[in-house]
Amino acid sequence: METQNTIKSKVPEKCFTCARRVPVVCFFSNLTLAVFKMSVGHLTGSKGLFADGIHSLSDVVATTGVIVSLKISDKGDDERYPYGRGKVEFISCIFVYSVLFIVAILILTEAIYSIYSGDLKIPRLISLFTAVVSVIANIILYRLGLCAGRAVNSPAIIANANENKADMLSSVAVIFGIIGSNLGYTYCDPLAAIVVGLIILKTATTLGWKAIEALVDTSLPVKKLKLLNEIILGVKGVERVNYIKSRQLGKHYWLDVEIQVSPELLVSEGDIILQVVKYELMKISERVKDVVVILACSSPQDRLISEEKAKFA
Repeated sequence: METQNTIKSKVPEKCFTCARRVPVVCFFSNLTLAVFKMSVGHLTGSKGLFADGIHSLSDVVATTGVIVSLKISDKGDDERYPYGRGKVEFISCIFVYSVLFIVAILILTEAIYSIYSGDLKIPRLISLFTAVVSVIANIILYRLGLCAGRAVNSPAIIANANENKADMLSSVAVIFGIIGSNLGYTYCDPLAAIVVGLIILKTATTLGWKAIEALVDTSLPVKKLKLLNEIILGVKGVERVNYIKSRQLGKHYWLDVEIQVSPELLVSEGDIILQVVKYELMKISERVKDVVVILACSSPQDRLISEEKAKFA
């Protein structure tokens, strides 16, 4: 009987349609938020809100990179790119987080300078309304992007969603900064800008490193590898799994597997086992693009060791 983990997941077509539209929605939304926050921040004297506006502006640049990368990666594979163009999404992620890293450094530098120079102003309360609007808008964009990104397993869309999450958190910090400044604690607004910078910096370094790991073919998590191992060993005729190698190319995974079978099997029997193993792995998820299975015959010594281990297990 098939378990829930081995049933091939079906991604509705509406999810792919949504995933294509989300980056465009984010682009115009972030552009509007950037202009709105930077304008209000400048007019009301809120350094925190102005910094938050720069953050949204960086999101616009990053979203542009995401849109371009998705158009390239969706072209699929051909003779020149037999594994497809999925890696472009990870390059886009690295670009996104590099932009965020630079923005974070600029915000931190400006905020620290304003504190040391004594350039402290009490922002008007209209800036508070702007920050609240930013929080609500970014929550919607984050949930929309995360839903679409997870549905189609797109690293670039998920990265874009995490940007909106960071933007939302930075807007929350701005709210506290504006309230604090109006209560007489004038350092609160530039301190909010520093918090914004630190949030962006953490997001950029943490998620940027994950994108680099994916780009250099980091293996699947141990938990998933164990699941794959159990599925393979569940196929009749498989004596041992020598290795499972994996790589992620954008939305899809590619698997290389070597299994051991009895040397007494006929070639046709070995081929059947190979096809069954490939079928069982391919039906786990539509995200598994291809599986390469290599058969290796176990030696009598290997079989003896396995039997001895079974006795003492």
